Amino acid sequence: MNPEQTRQQIQALQRAIAELQQGWRIAVCSADERLIGIASLLLEGCEFAADSIAELLALPLPSQHNLLLICDDELADGGALELIERLPQATVLVCLDASIAQERLNQLWRSGAAGLCCRQHCGGGRLLQTVLMLMRGLQSLDPLLGERLREQPPRLIPLRNNEQHLLELLARGFNSREIAALEQRRSDTIRRQLSALYRKVGVRDQRALIAWGLGHGLVRPRDLACRTPDH
Repeated sequence: MNPEQTRQQIQALQRAIAELQQGWRIAVCSADERLIGIASLLLEGCEFAADSIAELLALPLPSQHNLLLICDDELADGGALELIERLPQATVLVCLDASIAQERLNQLWRSGAAGLCCRQHCGGGRLLQTVLMLMRGLQSLDPLLGERLREQPPRLIPLRNNEQHLLELLARGFNSREIAALEQRRSDTIRRQLSALYRKVGVRDQRALIAWGLGHGLVRPRDLACRTPDH
C-alpha cells in the first residue's frame, strides 16, 4: 500500500469514527509518548492524556458518557488490569508489545479488555479500525495476538488471590518479615505460605519463584523492587 492509499484509508476510518463519536469521550494513559502522540494525532476526540494511573484518575473523567480508554500495560504505578478494575465503566483498549508473556496476554483478554492491539501496529490504520469496532459495541483482537490466544496454551498453574498478592510483594522487594508486618500476620505463617507456594509451582526459592512469575506474565519487569527506599 502506497502513502496515498494509507492516507485515504486513515481518513475514511476517521470519518467513520467521527460519525459514531457523539457521546463518546476518549482518553489515553501511557508512559510512552509515541502512543499518546499517535492517539492524539489520529483521534480528534482524544480529550484526556496521562502517563500514570494516578494522573489519569485525577482528571475530570466523564461519569455519564461512554469513555474509551487507550492504554498500555507498562505504567509505573500499575498496568492495564489495574485500570480495568479502577474504571469499570470504561471501554478499554490495551496496546501491547507483540512479545508479551503468554499468561499475561491470557489474563488481559479474560479480564474484560474490550480490545487488544499490537503496539507495532498502532501507527497505521489498525488502531483506528480497533477504535471503530469498539465504538460499534464489538470486541477487537489484533490478528497476531489472536493467533497466540488460539494456540494450545502450556499447562498453567492457577494462583489464588492471596498467592498472587504474596508473589507481587516478593517481586517488589519485601521480605517475609516485612510482609508479615504489612499483612498483620505472624512471620512463621508467611514463611509457611511461601514454602507451600514454592512446592505448588515447583521452585526452590524466592528468586526462582519471581523468575517463574515473570515467565508467566504474573509479574511485570518494571514492578521488580519498585518500592521507595523509605519503605
